[in-house]
Amino acid sequence: MPKVVKEKKTSFSSTEEPFNIKCDVHPWMKSWVLVQNHPYFAVTDDKGNFIIENIPSGTYEVVAWQEKFKMKRSITKSIEIKDSSETTQDFVFIKPEAPKK
Repeated sequence: MPKVVKEKKTSFSSTEEPFNIKCDVHPWMKSWVLVQNHPYFAVTDDKGNFIIENIPSGTYEVVAWQEKFKMKRSITKSIEIKDSSETTQDFVFIKPEAPKK
């Protein structure tokens, strides 16, 4: 953003697939945005761990997404949350093989 613009507010009326916002001057400066209609999400820590708290009991579809793999290579798993018990779900991304020349 230009120096004169310190803040930019935007609102969304529907969910959106992940998209990035980048700096036109500094290519390494970018941010990913995912718009959902619920408050349950997490970003992994430096060891790949995450916690999503206060999820009501029920069966949910959990999507793990990695920016370099895009949504085509996201991992989706069904998970059951039970009353006040800890639930663990692991996700493993496997780097795709490079195309053969």
